Amino acid sequence: MNNLTISIVIPAYNEEKYIGKTLDSILAARKNYQNPKSIEIIVVNNCSTDKTEEIVKSKEAQIVNEEKRCIASVRNKGVMHSSGAVIGFLDADSSASPSIFGSIADAMSSGKYIGGGTKVKIERKSIGIYMTYFLTTIPAKWFFGVAGGLIFTERKAFDEIGGFDETLYCAEDSTLILKLKDYGKKRGKKFKIITDDYVITSSRSFDRFGDWYYFKNLPRILLKGGTKAFRDRDFCRKFWYDSNR
Repeated sequence: MNNLTISIVIPAYNEEKYIGKTLDSILAARKNYQNPKSIEIIVVNNCSTDKTEEIVKSKEAQIVNEEKRCIASVRNKGVMHSSGAVIGFLDADSSASPSIFGSIADAMSSGKYIGGGTKVKIERKSIGIYMTYFLTTIPAKWFFGVAGGLIFTERKAFDEIGGFDETLYCAEDSTLILKLKDYGKKRGKKFKIITDDYVITSSRSFDRFGDWYYFKNLPRILLKGGTKAFRDRDFCRKFWYDSNR
């Protein structure tokens, strides 16, 4: 059961501040797995200009490069270079709990699940951050069964649903989960939300833009057409990623 091969794909663009801590958490979790050698770690360097590549090479991780500036493309590139029966996706500013691979293996070896996600803890809390999560993450979990953190699925399912949608510049992970849930439902499998293990993610976006920034931008997304906004590269860069907005 705990010999299941798992590939972890981590997209990285100028992540020198976080990638070392993220990889250390994954390496520690790998040591707790029954067969550590069956855990593969792949970092996809997306045109970083800082010391991201140097730091990754100093760790026990594989590094590949992707020049297209689209998070979905970066994640797909990592899968292309992976070999695990199960594929997991983790952000470069997130740390995984020590026993997370055992929980993933237990879920996927049961044959009951098409994939899953984990509970997420944010490193810092505030009213603005809470309100943002209350109107986004919590409804997604309650009404759609969507959970982020470390997202995982079987390789066959990932391939058959076409991987991440490369026309999306945001919300590509939630879209993948919804496609996985539909794919699994047709095959009698569920999407598992792991609650015993978790991912701690940084608050860097809130630190950069302000705790109320994303909350205030929700009306802009609705006016842009809801999910249609996530296919607009300039919109996503301006309101999601660009610190010089």
